Amino acid sequence: MTRSTKHLDETRSIIDIEFLLVNVRGFFRDLVLYTIAKLGKAYGYAIRRFISQNMRIYVPSSGILYPTLHELEKEGLLKSSTEGKRRVYMLTEKGCEYLSIRIESIEKMIRKISRTIELMEYVGFKELFETLKKLWELEVEPPKPVLDAIKVKIMEINAILSELPRSPPTSTDISNPATSTP
Repeated sequence: MTRSTKHLDETRSIIDIEFLLVNVRGFFRDLVLYTIAKLGKAYGYAIRRFISQNMRIYVPSSGILYPTLHELEKEGLLKSSTEGKRRVYMLTEKGCEYLSIRIESIEKMIRKISRTIELMEYVGFKELFETLKKLWELEVEPPKPVLDAIKVKIMEINAILSELPRSPPTSTDISNPATSTP
């Protein structure tokens, strides 16, 4: 096995492609239904705006949103009508029943995602990502000492996290990490 093949396999295992394809796609469908339930009835742009405001790091593309809406309509979970030039979507009775069964898990996932985003913002993940993106755009190779320092810090963090007791996440104030519990 070549070094690049091994690296690709490691990356695939970290990303877990199957998890993304099955679970994230399923969650997006649920998120669309949840959004429409919260808005009462909504057209595509309003759904995108609601999701992006609540997820903060994700704005669904039209290429993902509209096929999902059409699929949910074909399954009888949504119905649509035309109001002016816009197509407006509403939950059907079947969609309401489906959502009532899934609502707790959807809201739990939204809370988990929101908490993860808060933590990422607090630790400067966005800035790190933007820096790496800039280096990539400029075709500049990050200096090895910088990459090594990042790697060491990640390993230190993982060591600390592995020693923490497993318990449900608690609401914390990340503005003061000294009083926060992970």
